[in-house]
Amino acid sequence: MLASCALATRSIPALLARSIMSTRGAARPLSPATPDSPDSAAAPHKRQKLDHDDGTAPVEVPLAKTPRKRTLPYERGMHLAPMVRIGTLPVRLIALDYGAELVWGPEIVDKAIIGAERKVDPRTGVVSFCKNGRSIFDCHPLEKPRLIFQLGSASPELAVQAIKVIENDVAGVGLNCGCPKSFSLSGGMGAALLKEPEKLCSILTAMVDATDLPVDAKIRLLPLPPKGADTPNAASSSLATPAATPPLAAAEAAHTTPSAVFEPTIPPTLTVPSETASLSASPKTDAASEQAEAKTPVIFEDDEPTHALVERIFATGIANLTVHCRTQEMRSREPALHERMRGITKMGHERGIPVVCNGDAVGGGKEAGWGNFDEVCEKTGVSSVMIARAAEANPSCFAKSGLSDPITKVIPRLIRVAIATNNHYSNTKYILNAMYLFSSPTPPSRETNRDIKQKMNKAKTYEGMAAAFGIDAEEVQQLKEEADVRRIEELVPRWTARRNEIVEDEGEI
Repeated sequence: MLASCALATRSIPALLARSIMSTRGAARPLSPATPDSPDSAAAPHKRQKLDHDDGTAPVEVPLAKTPRKRTLPYERGMHLAPMVRIGTLPVRLIALDYGAELVWGPEIVDKAIIGAERKVDPRTGVVSFCKNGRSIFDCHPLEKPRLIFQLGSASPELAVQAIKVIENDVAGVGLNCGCPKSFSLSGGMGAALLKEPEKLCSILTAMVDATDLPVDAKIRLLPLPPKGADTPNAASSSLATPAATPPLAAAEAAHTTPSAVFEPTIPPTLTVPSETASLSASPKTDAASEQAEAKTPVIFEDDEPTHALVERIFATGIANLTVHCRTQEMRSREPALHERMRGITKMGHERGIPVVCNGDAVGGGKEAGWGNFDEVCEKTGVSSVMIARAAEANPSCFAKSGLSDPITKVIPRLIRVAIATNNHYSNTKYILNAMYLFSSPTPPSRETNRDIKQKMNKAKTYEGMAAAFGIDAEEVQQLKEEADVRRIEELVPRWTARRNEIVEDEGEI
């Protein structure tokens, strides 16, 4: 085990050296195989022979799946949700630095990553998986101990092939079983898998058997049966009959392509009126919310159609289940159905499988004096939450101390990290345009917000975007020319220190 001082100076360069020397498809086991811990995909199917004392023929008993040597703290804290075009390398590093426990990358379809060429930038250490002249997925050894690759797949065989491409550069892999967007549904992926539990579970089983990395699944709640319907039959029907997906509302469709002029729709819990005002954001303070909550029926365990599916998913050997507390037909403007989570959480506790709640979590908590982390945990029985829209609005939502101002602190940091990691400018601009400048302890005036958004919209280069936030052209040029592993570490100092502690405690990943 390396001493902590040595880790601080050697851990990332050592990983970088190995990354540069490794070749695509080269399998490097996380830990040596032992007789008690088979490392092949066939291992779970091995059988143990038991000889009877009476001399009769031995009986073959299937061996239980060997627990993973490595796992991840799914059950702890706040996690960055997988978000297409938003959850790229700069946002993940910033989120980790602000206190995110785990970070999921954006969903990548299996066929997109299969056949990609792995390239390592010798200066910065950024690992890029490239195909057809562009990068499909970028990551960095600095984030590896807490990075999860989310996969979009409708095929066990393709899912396994995709895992083999990236498994040496991430700490875990997850299957997207909840995306309601047409691009996922049309390929039989995302929420479409909820209607085909056999296929869903066959993919998860194949993934679990194919890698030593922990595997997770992210699902949505199934729709409740109509009133008066026989519950068991309704539950079975919900697993087999595809439901029509209504077209996106115009406002939400606009939000999928953020504009530098129009703010995205953000939960009101993220708007903080002033620096001295309380940062507590509880829906109970709203009379309409109280009235809606009073009318919400209590969902008893026997009436929850999602339980049958969850039971099957747990049996695949996954390490974690995340539940987005909305159905496929629901949209983000509709309140999350937290009251339906408790039974699923209980099932996870009974089986020793963490369950994470996703939906309307904004960060903070009682100890922090703002946000709703503790409230969501109390409602659902979970001990960890996954955050999407609040993190898109302001990645500092993971900080227990409270939100940082996007204009003066968060965005300048994000720009510097993006330049240092050579993130494509168009992606960085997309990320910044999606942020919500009013998500701040010191919200700007509408005039200031409009002025900054217009400057962001007009910016065509990093120099132009940086100038809008007080970063001069000389520093931008310096970041481009002198960026290396050390510089990236300096831009996320809290995460670098925490990562070194993780490596010291758990060993290099």
